[in-house]
Amino acid sequence: MKLSVHKKHIGLKQPFRVAFGTIAGLDVVEVELREGDVVGRGECCPMDIYGQSADATVAEIEAVAPLFDRGGIDRAALQGLLPSRSARNALDCALWDLEAKASGRSVWDLAGLAAPDAIASDITIGILSPEETASVAATLREATTIKLKLGGEHDLECLRAVRGVLPDTPLFVDVNAGWTLDHLNRMAPELAAADVFMIEQPLAPGEDALLDGYHRAVPLCADESCHDRGDLDRLVGRYDYVNIKLDKTGGLTEALALAAAARERGFRLMTGCMLGSGLAMAPAYVVASVCDVVDLDVPLIVRDAAHAGVRHDGRQVHRFAADLWG
Repeated sequence: MKLSVHKKHIGLKQPFRVAFGTIAGLDVVEVELREGDVVGRGECCPMDIYGQSADATVAEIEAVAPLFDRGGIDRAALQGLLPSRSARNALDCALWDLEAKASGRSVWDLAGLAAPDAIASDITIGILSPEETASVAATLREATTIKLKLGGEHDLECLRAVRGVLPDTPLFVDVNAGWTLDHLNRMAPELAAADVFMIEQPLAPGEDALLDGYHRAVPLCADESCHDRGDLDRLVGRYDYVNIKLDKTGGLTEALALAAAARERGFRLMTGCMLGSGLAMAPAYVVASVCDVVDLDVPLIVRDAAHAGVRHDGRQVHRFAADLWG
């Protein structure tokens, strides 16, 4: 099995602000595994907030290339070879793709899952001024769900701006670890009054224990605090949802295992993604098929149409083509 890896840049149509900074684009890493005439591909998006970079991830993948060349590395072996992060994600997804194409079976067959034609997905509004927030919300009247990024200077005003335009659209907020416990407890009643159904990652991941003091006016979702199954014990009783992202789980194999284990523990499931092309959105769509909340609107915001890959029509994401992945 021959492994090759390279990085590429994916830009956004316009800069996107969240609590930890503004993103105009990111470098992603693409992997190819070739066995005879069959090629499996995977993609990951290393991010600074997790202490990862594209160059370091390329080096991490190149370091294990000789093991793939010698053979014997399958998805099960890979789980013990690399930790739950971006490098393993790209390799794991490439192995899924390779197995599907080599066997003539779809990834859905391999995973034992139904293949929905489309899945309802949210649309995200980044941190903007209240006036800009209202203007963007006015373009999203057909959206099935809105995700509003908070953690800026005018959180309440932006919340009210959305509800002034979209009073009935299902709405949740994502803080990206931008609040303190005191601020969360002050904000939560306001969010409940605005019929916000979930708050995603209000505190820093190292502060999960502080949530024992949360007044629980609105359910919480763990994003940065939940990477793989090893995190679940720490999250029980503090969060109601977990956000499953391939770059955190280290690939589709652990993502599906995490989904099953989290459901057993009583969590509701969300899936999201980092920045990526359709090559990253396709396995995320597989995860989305078992989730309650789906946040896969990246195809709407990438600058290059060729990177979109998986179609989002403003209400739903649509099933990827087999020639893309899986």
